[in-house]
Amino acid sequence: MTLITSLPLDYYEILSVRFTSAPISKQELKSAYHRALLKHHPDKAAASAGAAAQDAPASLLASDTHGSQPARAYTIDEITAAYKVLSDPSLRAEYDRTLRLDRARAAGLEKARGNGVLFHTGLEVVDLEDLSCEEGEDGEDFWYRGCRCGDERGFLLTERDLEKEAENGEIVVGCRGCSLWMKVLFAVEDDHDAEQERGA
Repeated sequence: MTLITSLPLDYYEILSVRFTSAPISKQELKSAYHRALLKHHPDKAAASAGAAAQDAPASLLASDTHGSQPARAYTIDEITAAYKVLSDPSLRAEYDRTLRLDRARAAGLEKARGNGVLFHTGLEVVDLEDLSCEEGEDGEDFWYRGCRCGDERGFLLTERDLEKEAENGEIVVGCRGCSLWMKVLFAVEDDHDAEQERGA
């Protein structure tokens, strides 16, 4: 069985930064960008390999998810694109959304192939932006989506539900009227980033 290889470039992997819904500081991102440039520059790669590892904060280093596979060499253009996208809050939010959806779809296909992992029938993967949003009587936002069973608000999430799963960036919710399930992917928006987007 072959793995799915049609996923887009992983900008977090390129910059050796952990994929998280929490914001990354500009300084940490810039340091990761410079380390990646040194690591993948043909003239500098050998000399900087030891120095870059010493300068990297442990909290930013991505865990090796590919086992013993050799690291891929990235081009300067790929590294620059990764930095530009991850340093812009709105571009990063859109990229994260796309990356999560692609990963979820790829994982669903792998599970469907029968690799021993339980596959949940009826589990649809959507982004929070695909759900309708309203403000409740208590002032708390809630999101909902109709289900094919006929319940117009079968899948219902509250702001509290999302806060509980903020670190994971995803939540699985069951329909209130039947046995179907839906995985909702979301990104936690930093209050500072939200203010910048509104001001722009």
